[in-house]
Amino acid sequence: MLIEYKFNLWLIALVFLIWVVFSSKWFTFLDNHTPQQARDEHLDSLRFFLAFFVAIHHYAMCYVYFHGHGWTFETIENYTFVKEMGSFGVSVFFMISGYLFSGSKPNSWLQFYKKRYYRIAPLFFLSSIICILIALWLQRNILRDLDIPRILANLYFWFDAGILGEKPPLFDLPDSHLINAGVTWTLFWEWAFYFSLPIVCLVRDKIGVKKLALAIIFISVYMIYPHKPSWAVYIALFAIGGLVKELSKKLQIPKNICDIGIVLTIIFLFFSPDSHYNIYYLPLMAIMFVLIAMGGDIFGLLRQKAFARLGAASYSIYLLHGIVWFGMNKIIQVHHLTLSRTQYTLLTTIVVFILLMICTFTYYYIEKPCIELGRRKIKWIKADSQS
Repeated sequence: MLIEYKFNLWLIALVFLIWVVFSSKWFTFLDNHTPQQARDEHLDSLRFFLAFFVAIHHYAMCYVYFHGHGWTFETIENYTFVKEMGSFGVSVFFMISGYLFSGSKPNSWLQFYKKRYYRIAPLFFLSSIICILIALWLQRNILRDLDIPRILANLYFWFDAGILGEKPPLFDLPDSHLINAGVTWTLFWEWAFYFSLPIVCLVRDKIGVKKLALAIIFISVYMIYPHKPSWAVYIALFAIGGLVKELSKKLQIPKNICDIGIVLTIIFLFFSPDSHYNIYYLPLMAIMFVLIAMGGDIFGLLRQKAFARLGAASYSIYLLHGIVWFGMNKIIQVHHLTLSRTQYTLLTTIVVFILLMICTFTYYYIEKPCIELGRRKIKWIKADSQS
């Protein structure tokens, strides 16, 4: 892997190449066409960058892991920017969920959960199946010695759509959850947020979004944080998303001020020590996100068609990138290939575009049809509502 300053320059060049390639007419099938979707185009672009940040973070983690080091932040300590990419991406994803769903008023919660299931589960299953096949291949020589009933029981957790958040070993393969970079842990918190919404909405309708969000943030900081620091941060991030939704309706700040503020807060967050999932950085995260919600687009960066297109496929990028990194490094390891830093980076560049191409197709042929399927009314609910 390149040394830090060269790595950062490579990232800038990579983003530029992605912009060039995915701005072309060949990817118009990813364009959104409804007025509602068009209004959130800069959020689509933001989603791409968040998924891309997580993918690059895990790229570095996977590289050092396959070179005999642990899967921890400390292993990439010398890569200041990359080290913070993963936690930053996940944090903003959580805020976006709070932002989008804080005002939920579904006619049927069953229909709501059906839509969420069809949005999350299909690609989750694809990711799990690929992980299982890879683990099965790697462990093929010891299958006879394994406890089959226990192995089958473990497989259940790989098809729970992330609800339980557990990923036991596959066929006794050590660290098998790292085949997809362990990204599905965030789905546990997404589901926890969705399952809390009926109660959250009930209280929200009584006291309002702002008071509820502030109460949740207060409880997270002063009651949960001393015992479960990471839990407190995750919960607070969802609440901040809901709070930002309300604040952005009433605040008015010139767009250029929003853009400058976004850049400054991101620089501070990325280059401050120990900023990942830190309760003390939540105010900065809130400021940055409210500036984005008010229309800040980082001087037009988030309005670029290429990034909005890839934003549609951000969930695919998020769930599949780890498998690609694992596969690439495993092939290099198995075949005892010796690559220079430059050769490894060139290979990675090619693999990034292969990954993005695959994700555009998994979005179009798996995610999108399943989203439409989830939107179909459950017949007996519709009939009951009309009676």
